[in-house]
Amino acid sequence: MSKRFLILFLFLISQFCLAQSPLSVWNGSVKGAKGNALAGATVSIVELKKFTTTNSAGSFEFTGIPEGTYHIQVTHVGYTTALKDVQSTGQKRVRLNLVLQEEARELTEVQVRGKSETQQAKETPIKAEVINTKAVQEQPSTLVELMNRSAGIRIRQTGGLGSNAGLMMNGFQDRAIKNFKDGIPLDYLGAGYNIALVPVNMLERVEIYKGVLPAGLGADALGGAVNMVTKKSLYRYAEASYEMASFNTHRASLNVLYTDTTRKFFLGADAFVNRSDNNYRVDVTVTDLETAARSPATVRLFHNRFTNYYAEAYGGFANTRWADELRLGVTWFRIDRQNQYGSTMSQPFGASVSQQYSVIPTLRYRKAFRKLSLDQFLTTSTIHVQQIDTARGVYDWYGNFRPSPSRTGETSTRGSLSDIDFSYFTSRSNLAYQLDDRNKLELNVVSAKLVRRGRDPLGLTFKNGTDILEPAAHYTKLITALGLESKWLEEKLATNLIVKYYHSNVDATDTDYYGTVIPRSETSNRWGMAGAAKLSLGANAFVRASAEVATRLPEQDELFGDGNFHIANFELKPERSTNFNLGFRTEKPGRYSFELNSFYRITRDLILRVPVNIFFTQNQNVNNVKGLGVEADATVSLTHWLRANGNFTWQDFRLFDTGNRTTEGARLRNTPYFFANLGLNATLPRLFAGHDRLNLYYYFMFVREYYLDYIPKSLEPPGFLGLWGKAQFNAPNIIPNQQLHSMGLTYNPVNDRLSVGLQVKNIFDSPVFDNFRIQNAGRSVHFKVNYILK
Repeated sequence: MSKRFLILFLFLISQFCLAQSPLSVWNGSVKGAKGNALAGATVSIVELKKFTTTNSAGSFEFTGIPEGTYHIQVTHVGYTTALKDVQSTGQKRVRLNLVLQEEARELTEVQVRGKSETQQAKETPIKAEVINTKAVQEQPSTLVELMNRSAGIRIRQTGGLGSNAGLMMNGFQDRAIKNFKDGIPLDYLGAGYNIALVPVNMLERVEIYKGVLPAGLGADALGGAVNMVTKKSLYRYAEASYEMASFNTHRASLNVLYTDTTRKFFLGADAFVNRSDNNYRVDVTVTDLETAARSPATVRLFHNRFTNYYAEAYGGFANTRWADELRLGVTWFRIDRQNQYGSTMSQPFGASVSQQYSVIPTLRYRKAFRKLSLDQFLTTSTIHVQQIDTARGVYDWYGNFRPSPSRTGETSTRGSLSDIDFSYFTSRSNLAYQLDDRNKLELNVVSAKLVRRGRDPLGLTFKNGTDILEPAAHYTKLITALGLESKWLEEKLATNLIVKYYHSNVDATDTDYYGTVIPRSETSNRWGMAGAAKLSLGANAFVRASAEVATRLPEQDELFGDGNFHIANFELKPERSTNFNLGFRTEKPGRYSFELNSFYRITRDLILRVPVNIFFTQNQNVNNVKGLGVEADATVSLTHWLRANGNFTWQDFRLFDTGNRTTEGARLRNTPYFFANLGLNATLPRLFAGHDRLNLYYYFMFVREYYLDYIPKSLEPPGFLGLWGKAQFNAPNIIPNQQLHSMGLTYNPVNDRLSVGLQVKNIFDSPVFDNFRIQNAGRSVHFKVNYILK
């Protein structure tokens, strides 16, 4: 019976298949009247609602076409639309060769007017400084240097390549300015992706928001934010760069993107590596290990090597009916660091090392409907941080080692073998709804959860012997922002109104010196408001103003430490600030631009990173800080080939209501109050050949002296606004005036795809001091090669 049933089933299937109309394959080409292949032409079968686009050879193909007569329609920009009747009568293949005629239209004049994304970002109601990294990607310059050339911004590093970089902007610093990658908070990537490491070749631009943040970023920042926008393309491409420099420094990057001919499927990868011995010379005080005598000396750093690797692979779908973009990514990074010193350069280390690594999956989905758009991002990660310090003795600045049986480490007497896991879960949801032509409503929700677990067999313990890192420490944050963007007066006036809600919860266990268990549990709920407006004064001039009452929740590394030289402080309070900004901008495209901005801040419980001893730093609250500032930025085209730019920033942030006569009215510690930049850029096309180009540039940076700690106001320089004269004391507490000259060139021998760059930084080898008076590298020479395969 089973055999008969099988035979009957196969017979019915065969008859059914024979009864169906045969399906055919249609393929062909689209060409112009002159025989040129037309790539990107749209070919559609009207009745079946099927369409495709031609590839670079002008070819196309349809499959599964049933018998019948159909209309084929072909369109292409600059050509007349073609419509052809095609009949399919059972053939397996149908070949179509289609020819389009050029449109015969006479245009007396064509004017294309538009603004790039960079220009649009500069002209939003919310103040944004935009660094066009594409314009300088051929230079062997770091992102830190590019940002330091901008008005109102200072990046302070605790050493050479790979050292901790703290951003200071309009009086706020460090984590008060949030970092983003394509609009997503960067906490989940730890130290693997930041402004000190990312090559400029990886980025389209950098958006720096000052004061109020757009609702789309929706973070709990006070002083602003840095949004690193990665490169995007509709086409396949590959780009590679390699840089070598003084101090055995090597930097390389690679960007690759593949898309299919319909541009609906994509695969890509971004990778970079940074490596440097950082063995530059510094001026230090040397302590003789035998006699304990102290004397000044200039030495070369010997235990300061830094290496990091970063790779991200991604893929997904775009421009489909169900998604504008669905992107899956996996990121891997690793950092290996030799520790030459701690929070200051008072004592060297010769064996301490730290490591950090992680593998991080990400998911992003975006879809725009008629009036509603959705953008959802999810990630989970565990970042492993290790600190190894087991040297039984101490080193001097010459690399000599003195054993000490009473020590099990050099950074502390007990040493360290810490291994800490920081586990993150981050969700960012964004909904935007276009109410009408003039109003858009936007909701942004960022939810983050952090868990810290670890162990250190050499570290502190509770009285019962339990490692203090073993109990899990939990930290959750929720930041919700609701914003309304509006346009008025025939779009001459643009406004942003934003309401924010902040929620946080800390649940951790701490200990005192004696090992006593101290539970830490605190919940915070706060509200904030912000508003911004821009009024156009003409085609190329406008004024804008913004105000904000905001809260910043402590970041996880501020609460829990970083597992290395930054220690925990579970008692940190959220900082609160009231901010005002007023600015004016005007320009004549191709000739000049000028911008003037002012700001005023009142901050309570400001979170400040300070040294607690010669090795370690900690974030602490500063009760009351207020101040004001002004910044100006100008660019002018001196000739068609020579452009000059310059900017300056003056800011005056001081303590108030301290209850202490010495510190009342004192400047905020470790904070520059005046700095300026000048630059010249020359472009010389067709210098040696028909398509070559030479670019020459020169940059000058000046930072006025400032002070590591609080000093009485009466001891400050007597000159106007403190801009000249000397402080009325002489001590290592002063970070002296700094002047830095750099110059370089880039050369494109054939076209924009290949470039070579050479730059000399700190030409006169001037002493350069940065955060906590740590000395940075002197003169260095950098060479870079960049190649783009389109």
